[in-house]
This record gives sequence, C-alpha cells and structure tokens, in this order.
Amino acid sequence: MKRTLRWRLGVDLGANSLGWAAILLNEAGEPAGFLAAGSRIFSDGRDPKSGASLAVDRRDARSMSRRRDRFKQRREALIKYLVRDGIFPADKAERKALAVLDPIELRARALDEALPLAHLGRALFHLNQRRGFKSNRKADRKEFRKRKAPFRQRPKQK
Repeated sequence: MKRTLRWRLGVDLGANSLGWAAILLNEAGEPAGFLAAGSRIFSDGRDPKSGASLAVDRRDARSMSRRRDRFKQRREALIKYLVRDGIFPADKAERKALAVLDPIELRARALDEALPLAHLGRALFHLNQRRGFKSNRKADRKEFRKRKAPFRQRPKQK
C-alpha cells in the first residue's frame, strides 16, 4: 500500500507581503512539522522619494477617458431624443447648419418670443454641452482656495 504525504498550506496575505508555510500533518490530521516556508515582500506602490502613488498617471488617464465617453454617450442620447420628438433635425448636415446660431442669443430670444423647434433644440443641445459638474480636484476645494490669493474680478461694464 502506497502511503501519501498529508500536508496543509497556510497563507498570510498582507498589504505588502505574502507569507506561506507547508505544514506536515500526522495520521490524525494534526500539525507534525514544517515541510517548507517562505515569504515575499512587495513594494508598496509608492514613489520612495515623494510617497505619491505610482498609479496616479494611470488613474488620471482612465478618468479622462471615462469622462469623455460619458460626454459622448450623453450627447448622442440627447440628439436621439431631440430628433425623436421633432425638436432637432434628423439630417446631420441640417444639425451642422444650426451650429452657426448663437445659443445664448437663442435662449434670450426664447424668453420673449416663440422660436422654431430646431432653434430651441440648438439651445437645449448647448445646455447639454456646457453643463456643469462637481469637480473632485484639490484646487476646487474651499480649504485650498482660502490659502491662495483670490482671483481678480473683471471691472463692471457700464
């Protein structure tokens, strides 16, 4: 009868390390000794001099790509709904022709007079293109702005 070696692997996973041990087991399944053990230390993923994360550049590029993709998706969805409801021309050339219209002026005129639906669609499309967002940049935080000199305001026009 062939006797098989009974053993158990123990692993310790840390933030920057991996430790392991192969433990020999007796007939009752209790630890009887070590077969082998070792550890591996990993760098912590930070620049040793500055302490900054090495993944910052990758994360920033991924963030920009996601923001661009969401912007395009939002734009295409809005065009689809505006065209479906007859507020925007279905023909791409006709939509391009509307680009020469000043959307700010269209929005101001829409307060006082009825506009053609295509012009209203142009104004709505402009709002989508220039919509605001909540930034997560450090420069936009209140604490950071308090430390910097306030920016100069333009003089009021008469």
